[in-house]
Amino acid sequence: MTFLQTLRSNKTLFRLAITAVLLYSFWSIYLEQPAWSSISYAIPMLFFGFLLWRKVHLNNYAVIIATIYLFSMTLINEDFSSHATKYNIPFLWIWFSVMAVRSARNDRLAVALNLLTGALMLAISYDGNLPFSLLISLASTYFGIHSLSRYISVNRINRDQLKELEKVHSELQSAHDELQENALQSVRYAALAERTRIAGEIHDGLGHHFTSIIVQLQALKWMVRQNPEQAEHTVDQLLDVSRQGLAEVRSVVKDWSASEHTSDELRLLAAQVAERSGLQLTFHTEGDYGNWGEAVESILYRILQESLTNIVRHSGATEVNVDIREAADCALLTIADNGNYRDSQPIKQGFGVKNMMRRCKELQGDCQFLPTAGGGLTVKASLPLRMSQASAAGE
Repeated sequence: MTFLQTLRSNKTLFRLAITAVLLYSFWSIYLEQPAWSSISYAIPMLFFGFLLWRKVHLNNYAVIIATIYLFSMTLINEDFSSHATKYNIPFLWIWFSVMAVRSARNDRLAVALNLLTGALMLAISYDGNLPFSLLISLASTYFGIHSLSRYISVNRINRDQLKELEKVHSELQSAHDELQENALQSVRYAALAERTRIAGEIHDGLGHHFTSIIVQLQALKWMVRQNPEQAEHTVDQLLDVSRQGLAEVRSVVKDWSASEHTSDELRLLAAQVAERSGLQLTFHTEGDYGNWGEAVESILYRILQESLTNIVRHSGATEVNVDIREAADCALLTIADNGNYRDSQPIKQGFGVKNMMRRCKELQGDCQFLPTAGGGLTVKASLPLRMSQASAAGE
């Protein structure tokens, strides 16, 4: 690294070097000029040294006063000393450069003072011939400083914009990472919701059929010894239930076509359960069941299926009443039994009960478990039809 490169890269070293030049210049002036002249030169030297070491903003009044002093000192020294020009020109060069830097910032006063300083330098250098070399140097310095100032300004703007872009990029990267995390959470939630849905379908569907098979197998042991003909009929029923269970498995694989759950299928479901378990069934429908939408029809089917399964397994009931109707833009399903449940007993919220409540809540509906007058349990499910039809239209 050269000495000049070292100066440019180290501001403190550069300032020390300029200060040394100013001190050497003052010492040379002191040796050749009178004391009053040396003092007149010392004042602008101190002023330039102050500007060199302290970053200050000169207002227009300070600039005008400094210019008047510098011009007055130059003219006075030119009148009283024949050797003053060689000392005046360097001071004027410094002031011309300072004003050129200010004029690069669109300072009109600095432009005017530039012209006056350059004119004074040409005037005191005039020896009968126009100093073209000085004129070219002044023009080159002026435009060179302007170009350098523009370059520094543009470079500063580019640096600030680069920092801003890096900041924006960092914020966008953070937002992107957050979106990716949210997307991952959404995928996980969707997977969990789908697993819960499939688990509910398997529980409501296969659980119902397996419960029916177990009940009839328990009775079959007695029928084989007491009534072989009835046992053979029960075996046929078991085969039929097993086939239906296999159909349920295939339905899970095919995502359970909800449109198959018609009102006739609900009636058939209830009738089959009643026949296999010995329940006395009353089934009543009222309303346009086929136009309630796939979501409503599927949920009603599953709630009826789970409720009948619970009645067979836990209630000890002999009668069950199923009522399906439409009222106040809602589909209503009521399943009442005369089992052993009493008002004082708490409802055990197993997987099946929670699944029925979850299904209704998906359509902003409601599922209640109430005691039946005279004993037993009543399940009441209410599903808003407008909500389900709007969801179907949006899909």
